[in-house]
Amino acid sequence: MSYKYSLWQERLRERLFEKPYPLWVDAEGVLPAASLWYCVRERLEILREEGVRAGDRILLALPPNRHFLAWMLAGLWEGCTIALLPPNAATPERERFLDISAIVDEHGFRAIFPTKHPPTPDVSLLLATSGTTTEPRWVALSATNIFSVIDSHLPVLSLHDARADAYSAARVLSVLPLHHAFGLIIDFFTAFFAGAEIVRDANNGREIAQVIALAQEHHITHCSMVPLTAERLAALPEGRDFLRGLQGGVIGGAPVNADLAEFLRTTRLRTGYGQTEAAPGITLGASGVWEAGYLGAALGCEIRTSADGVLEFRGDNAHCGLWTEQGLARLSPERWVNTGDYVKICSGTRQGEASTDYCFVGRTDDAFKLTNGRFIPAPIWEALLKSRLEGCVEAMITTLDGEKCAVCLAFRENIPSTVELKRIIPDVLGVSPEIFGTLHCWQVKDWLKTPKGSTDRRAMHRMLAEVRKNLAP
Repeated sequence: MSYKYSLWQERLRERLFEKPYPLWVDAEGVLPAASLWYCVRERLEILREEGVRAGDRILLALPPNRHFLAWMLAGLWEGCTIALLPPNAATPERERFLDISAIVDEHGFRAIFPTKHPPTPDVSLLLATSGTTTEPRWVALSATNIFSVIDSHLPVLSLHDARADAYSAARVLSVLPLHHAFGLIIDFFTAFFAGAEIVRDANNGREIAQVIALAQEHHITHCSMVPLTAERLAALPEGRDFLRGLQGGVIGGAPVNADLAEFLRTTRLRTGYGQTEAAPGITLGASGVWEAGYLGAALGCEIRTSADGVLEFRGDNAHCGLWTEQGLARLSPERWVNTGDYVKICSGTRQGEASTDYCFVGRTDDAFKLTNGRFIPAPIWEALLKSRLEGCVEAMITTLDGEKCAVCLAFRENIPSTVELKRIIPDVLGVSPEIFGTLHCWQVKDWLKTPKGSTDRRAMHRMLAEVRKNLAP
């Protein structure tokens, strides 16, 4: 029996067997821990009858409900590798790519044998870094990866009801997707292993009125979310009351802008930063401490910055491999992992000491070269514009023709004169005005964002290309 296999059994039995908590609350009602244990045992019988063994890969594509939980926990108990997809996202191409032994979706359980690659008993989860492409990057996480983050975060997140006593169960509203690392590990698993009451929003946080209604009905004490959800809640009086009344929760998945950071300082919420490759815990902020792009300090791992200012991390949270066409490509547990994120040390101090916290600057992927070979460090320039231009909340620098830069800016309220901005921007960046072409300005409410709340660079680029096309003679 492998270490990973026994670790899941030990932790799940301790948390579920003959226990009332955690409670899972969804549209079907209340499911106590002991009842979930029974549901897991039922699924285990099916897996064993069908010949599924440790290391077999199971593709799970169900809504985040009690059936999803029972199948996932049964597979982890049995030492299987669980590949997670959103509901109805399983395709024959993905089934073949992941080389699965079984699939569980809206049609039920189906065994698919044989597989061409060896079993992967040391891998607990296969998670896609992006669900928007036909060929996502699949990250392999071991039990060591997962529990290193759960165990480092649990003491800090204080998942109990501070309004009662230290032993009262937290009441957690779960709105994040459970097929992604942030929602599954930082949100769900920490609440699960803390023995919390977990209320699942069937609309996945998309309907803000439903989020507020569930919060009021269940007296929610904790809720984690992406910045866009926080922005939409903060736009409503009831939403602001909800956020300020929370005892805890993590906001992550995308950087927070200056306006949202200002409001979040009035709450007990904290920032969390990680990637799927980090299971996904790298840094965590203190409760109520916020500034634009704030990431917090290292938790449960080592971090450093490269000579180029890119964040790297090392530790038990670092993913054990990647799934490829050739099967599992294993990676050294001792390596430093490049996140691809430019960062900087935050300004100011924390309790009188120099800050060791980090702020997000931008993605290295967003830098580019012009046709003349000039390198454009777009993320760094964007950060400068947001910090130096009064009222500027969002910035994006791109190119439409490869010859000159297009600058996009979003302002809190009044948009300055474009003539004045064209004069100021080269001075702020310390570059020649000749490299700039078009300038586009919006109010921040009209800025295009991803479902997480970061700049939707693809959508912005498409919009600029359409504007350019319409203006062409």
